[in-house]
Amino acid sequence: MTQPNPYIFAICNQIERKLGFKIKDIASATSFADLLACQKLHVSTHTIARLFGVVRPFRSPYKETLNILANYLEYRNWEDFCDNQTNIPFDTNYFLTEASDGFSLAVLQSALINEDLDSLKTIFKNVKNNESKAIIFSAAELLGLHVRTSKNQSALLKFLAENSMGHLFFYECFVDEDNINNYFSDALIHYYLPKVTNNYRLLFAYGYFISQKAYKEQIASEYIDKFLEVTKIISKEKCHFHEISRWLECLILIDGLTGILENTWELHVNQILESFHFFKNDYEKAWVLVRPMKALIQFNSKTKLFNHLAFNTAVDYLIKNQRAGYYSVALYTIQLYWLCKETYFKSKVIYTPFRISNTLFQNESDEKLSVEFAVASLFATGDNKKIIDKNLKTFCKEKGTIWVMKMLG
Repeated sequence: MTQPNPYIFAICNQIERKLGFKIKDIASATSFADLLACQKLHVSTHTIARLFGVVRPFRSPYKETLNILANYLEYRNWEDFCDNQTNIPFDTNYFLTEASDGFSLAVLQSALINEDLDSLKTIFKNVKNNESKAIIFSAAELLGLHVRTSKNQSALLKFLAENSMGHLFFYECFVDEDNINNYFSDALIHYYLPKVTNNYRLLFAYGYFISQKAYKEQIASEYIDKFLEVTKIISKEKCHFHEISRWLECLILIDGLTGILENTWELHVNQILESFHFFKNDYEKAWVLVRPMKALIQFNSKTKLFNHLAFNTAVDYLIKNQRAGYYSVALYTIQLYWLCKETYFKSKVIYTPFRISNTLFQNESDEKLSVEFAVASLFATGDNKKIIDKNLKTFCKEKGTIWVMKMLG
């Protein structure tokens, strides 16, 4: 029997959310087909019924059908829809592959529960280069959350550093920004860095250390010199968007810590915008914008940013083009910036903020909560505002997210 592509489940769920009703019988499938026809999008009732499980067995729809359904959700085509689904919290059961020797999230989870390192080695060998991003992110989330609470954390961290898939799933994908008791930064130093020779991976690791020190302790990291050395021998054009965003962020943090940012901030903004326009995907654009933006605000450049036309044009673009289910902590932060900017200029634009599910982005929960509390503060009144403002200040100071307070202040 054909197993549905996980993105099929995603598009069906999003269609039903937009419709406001479930497609559970021929009548509802007909209603959807008629609605599509009114928009000059044509898919037969039978095809819709089979897609949504009303008629069995399941059969993969033609590409043309998927393009039409993606158009209904305002995507260019099926590929555009899939490219923008990496943050959808898929049910892990959609990826089970127990019938073969393929990679399975359920099998991964069972090995993690028992911390069976021998089995983990076998599981990692079954990961294929063409695994979907949704599977990789789901695996990273499973693995990262387990590592955080493991009683044998050091042994597991060392094991993951000795395995290329451990690098991918944990050190390079989960990237624990919360860094509880410095466990993640210590693991990078003692286990990950001795195994890494790729300069682009080194850039991101050194950048992580610099940002952790700057935001949480307001001091310079001992890795600044190594970071600057690496930037001399790599190319921005070959950087992953996370690498370029960390690169830009750290250059700003370094100038802020050395007291010269007042003279260099505009040069940095121009570099941010150059990279912003280089990347095509909005998810990537958001990260390229947000990390350096946080660094500028950390060193009191908020007002300058609010008055920078080109920078705010980029921000407005991301706000206007956000899509349902297309959330990230980066876009969450950009939303806060946009709201603060509109408040600063006393704009009358009405905007209903979105919230990210509490089950997402657990490796960035401190920042996610800081942003969420700050957004709530902008809309709160009376005693509610007094309470949230009081606790927000304490929370941000404790978690090293002072930039959030500076954004509001």
